[in-house]
Amino acid sequence: MNVAQPARFLAVGVAGYGVNLLAFAALYAAGSPYAAASVVAYLFSNALMYLGNRYFTFRLGHLGFWSAYARYLLVGLLVAGLTAIVLVFFVEVLGLHPTLGQALALLVVLPVAFVLIKRWTFQLREPGSATVGRASR
Repeated sequence: MNVAQPARFLAVGVAGYGVNLLAFAALYAAGSPYAAASVVAYLFSNALMYLGNRYFTFRLGHLGFWSAYARYLLVGLLVAGLTAIVLVFFVEVLGLHPTLGQALALLVVLPVAFVLIKRWTFQLREPGSATVGRASR
């Protein structure tokens, strides 16, 4: 397993995490319902993280950019939905403040996001498996 990829994914994720929380806090402070603010903030940071993951984490070229982005956006919609569900649970059931709930919800869905982004969005497999780097390098 390439240990650098998860480290780079984490670096892009930390930057995206910060962007997400700033966008969420701004939207929530402006009066947006917290679940809607969560989805919008995630999709905003998702677009930025696509660029970071494509060029920095997985070091892919321009070929297949839009088809991979379409898959990334679908994963982003799924992850945004899961994040919103976890956020609602944290706020409504556990009584957490929405901003703290958002911060924790993002961490809960992180493993799912990594696997889906690597395996489906960029269609990367470990060396020796049937498909290695189908999203052109």
